[in-house]
Amino acid sequence: MKTLVTGSTGCVGSGLVERLIEKGYEVRALSRKTSDLSHLKSTGAEIVFGDVQDYDSLLLAVKGVDIVFHAAAKVTPGWGTWQEFEATTVKGTENLLKASAQEKVPRFLQVSSYTVYGDACFKGDIPADETTPCAACFSPDTYYDYAKLLAEQACWEHHRQGKIKVSMIRIGAAYGPRDRLLADRIYRYVSFPIVLWPGRVNPRYAVVYVSDIADLAILAATSDKAIGQVYNVAPLEPVRLKEFTKAMIRAQGGRRIHGTMPYSVAYVWCCLMEGIATLRRAKEMPFLNRYSIDIMRTECLLDGSKAQRELAWEPKVSIDEGTKHYVEWRRAHDKKKK
Repeated sequence: MKTLVTGSTGCVGSGLVERLIEKGYEVRALSRKTSDLSHLKSTGAEIVFGDVQDYDSLLLAVKGVDIVFHAAAKVTPGWGTWQEFEATTVKGTENLLKASAQEKVPRFLQVSSYTVYGDACFKGDIPADETTPCAACFSPDTYYDYAKLLAEQACWEHHRQGKIKVSMIRIGAAYGPRDRLLADRIYRYVSFPIVLWPGRVNPRYAVVYVSDIADLAILAATSDKAIGQVYNVAPLEPVRLKEFTKAMIRAQGGRRIHGTMPYSVAYVWCCLMEGIATLRRAKEMPFLNRYSIDIMRTECLLDGSKAQRELAWEPKVSIDEGTKHYVEWRRAHDKKKK
């Protein structure tokens, strides 16, 4: 069976490529020529150059494919213009759906995010399940969330019209090799001998390692009962952010001096760093910005029981095992860069 993976150089996409090859699928990976292809070349996947913003390049990419795994998106929450999110995440998804339908691709798996639920996932004590209304709003801080919601709507419209069979996963907090968000920030944050925690915040997170995400994506994309369905990707129990941080420290080894600082001070400092990056017109999302401090107090509560119940999926990688894998990869990656 031939598959196409978009976003193949990112955390979730590269994990999908690896898992699909392990399971014996024929894998074609879509990538831009400007991307770092060093890992992708080592997987043995067929690399096809293109961009989800370039419709013509997608026609060749999807030709002869049985399943499209769409993981490409602009993944810089709280950073970037709406035009950038719209072009990549929204219009890019529409382009890929159109090209896949034109080439009569049978199945389409959309990789989405828990952020489409909006405040239902961020606040309260009831985990959001797949029946929870999606309420992501449009604002500079939530461009990523809203773009993901519009991409979902485009997928369901194509599915309703009978153009292609769509299945979807909504990921909680993904981490693993090539993660530029959660694991990257926590890894750098605890690399110093003194670790200062902002106030008393300690949110619950649906933390899931990338190989477990890939397993559910493959199950959803190949099961007939998953056609037209969406599945949350979440562990059996949420993990407190401090526990994930402690697991990262254990994986790194060595002693740390722990302390606290007022949350308000941390917030002002992150706003200052974001302001400097904005004034410099930095293209890369800064390490410290409002997003990096907001995740320290924002819940990520997801109910993943539907995937367990209908597809017999459950995550296998513990946070101790996952952070160990991440630290090993990160150290090897940083060594190569020197």
